[in-house]
Amino acid sequence: MGWVGILTLDDKVYPSLVKDFYKKMIFSPGTEITCFLKNKLIKITRDLICSLLRLESGGISLYTTKTIPYIEEEYDPVAACCRVTGKHFDVPTRLCTNQLTLTCRVLHNIIAHIIVPRKGHHDEVNDYDVFLLDSILLG
Repeated sequence: MGWVGILTLDDKVYPSLVKDFYKKMIFSPGTEITCFLKNKLIKITRDLICSLLRLESGGISLYTTKTIPYIEEEYDPVAACCRVTGKHFDVPTRLCTNQLTLTCRVLHNIIAHIIVPRKGHHDEVNDYDVFLLDSILLG
């Protein structure tokens, strides 16, 4: 899923420079962000971000929680529900966080608050959450 690049960044971070960068950044038409920091021009492109995070530049896509991204392997929603709850289901069902295993509850909390933040209550587990949880569990 491309998480290794994000989670293994071990470069030094300078919070004051990051703060100044966000204050002064300018979005250019297209996919470029520019900023002048300490009299130096910084250009950030989508390709640069992808190379830093070791991701493929697959273009821009619209995010929605209503659909599950296309994957090469066969994704079985029933088996995914079984893996994240530790219970057996015959058909995919709507889940609440209290039905998840303890590990999946913690992961869902991280997903719902940090990775894919959303408004409202966080006790409902949608299909995309199940997909992400199952992908994390399977590696």
